[in-house]
Amino acid sequence: MDVSKEIQSLLGANAEESLSIVRKLREVHCCFRCCLRFLSCRPLKLYAVPEQDLGAAFAKLLDSQDQASDFVCTACLGCLSAPDNTEFSDDLQQRFEREGYQTKQVNLSCTLPISMLSRDHLLALYLRDTLKIKVAPREPKEPFKHLISKLLRNKLGLNINTEGSLRMTVVMAHEPTATEHMFLTQAKNPVLKVRKKQRKGKITILGDSRSTVAEALNALSDDEARSLTSVPPSQQTTTATLASLDLMHDSVYLAGRYIKLSREFSQTPWSIKGKKLAENSVSESICELIKTQHRCDGYKFVSAGREDANVRMLGTGRPFYLELINPRVAKFTQEEYDTMQNTINSSDTKDAVQLRDLTNINPKDTKIIKEGEQFKRKTYRALVWMSDPVTQEMMDKVNAAGKEPFKIQQNTPARVFQRRAGIIREKEIHYLHIARPARAGDSAGLEKHFAVVTMNTQAGTYIKEFVHGDLGRTQPNLASLAGTQGADLIELDVMEVDLAWPPKK
Repeated sequence: MDVSKEIQSLLGANAEESLSIVRKLREVHCCFRCCLRFLSCRPLKLYAVPEQDLGAAFAKLLDSQDQASDFVCTACLGCLSAPDNTEFSDDLQQRFEREGYQTKQVNLSCTLPISMLSRDHLLALYLRDTLKIKVAPREPKEPFKHLISKLLRNKLGLNINTEGSLRMTVVMAHEPTATEHMFLTQAKNPVLKVRKKQRKGKITILGDSRSTVAEALNALSDDEARSLTSVPPSQQTTTATLASLDLMHDSVYLAGRYIKLSREFSQTPWSIKGKKLAENSVSESICELIKTQHRCDGYKFVSAGREDANVRMLGTGRPFYLELINPRVAKFTQEEYDTMQNTINSSDTKDAVQLRDLTNINPKDTKIIKEGEQFKRKTYRALVWMSDPVTQEMMDKVNAAGKEPFKIQQNTPARVFQRRAGIIREKEIHYLHIARPARAGDSAGLEKHFAVVTMNTQAGTYIKEFVHGDLGRTQPNLASLAGTQGADLIELDVMEVDLAWPPKK
């Protein structure tokens, strides 16, 4: 690219006027890239030209020896020259590589010092005052982003696109001018109104968002600007620095089904006031290894319903999905997921929790779990105790009622009333069958009071309350159907959750 020719083309018919703008900006220590901005330069390729080469091209046009920018730019505070700086680029590289993300697709965004907003405004006012020329400088964000993109491609081999799975935010800061825009609060009719908030001993200023500062600058008269702050803005001796490199990868979603063989594992960690009520959980047994392999910050475990800690989940298991938050390693093959599953199934918790069908899914598939809450069916097997001995007549009565689907009315159970809305829910029992336990035979005594109940119900049915009636809050209930005074649930197993999961690929 012929830089001189490109700049001549940029200057156009009003070359002398444009060059006078450059002269004035150089007098107050603005870099050549910011000179391009104040000339409203659109082609980003010109901003990528090294500062020294831009200086040489402008020097010819200005008939000047001024080629070096050995000062901190008054406009951008050194932000636009930072990508050319070895120390800056090395710092950026080290921060990125330290995290170890295994992806090349990056969605880049940049945050520049907020003081650059007021500095551009005041420099434009300075040019109006001295040259009687009105300028509309290009915002520095796009040129800076273009320069950072080039650096990331050349130094780290990254591809920059808006669909990138890794969101990267390059945050620049300039501490000496961090509160420079506060002069706007002293305007006659201030648009910028801030308040201070103290939290954990640290004072934070609220109300000075970029949009509010920009609005306040637009509302500021030239006379007020001159009276409230210096025009042009003060020159600086320290350059802007890389305050942070914020990295966040899109979540990865996994699906599977779990089988719980223990009556001592909660589904997720269960504690009250810091005290664990169940020593182990299904989610920890499954997810900790997966978290380590994906090197993610954390995870969300979402299942199709839940069982109490003392309830087993048998059959083909309960459907669930995992949202892995900010994974450094996003992709594994199905064979690798199979290996993870086998490792979990042979771990110390193998006799309590088993995992099956572990696989990667599309985020949109997670809605199946939510939608299934309303429509899925569940099959249960319960060992119950009846207040009267279980007779053939009693079993026939219950089985006759349970041959066809029937509705029950369930008021919010007393045991969950403190955390659930107090309403009556209508649920459907699709199938109900009662039988004596295999070991009971025709024996007399207490064993005659036990029965095994199998039922298929609508999702969301409170099974314990259906068995004992919850002081009459569930009608009809097993006791009323059997014609006995009371019934109680001794053990409960979930035998099947009727949901096609994981979804077919």
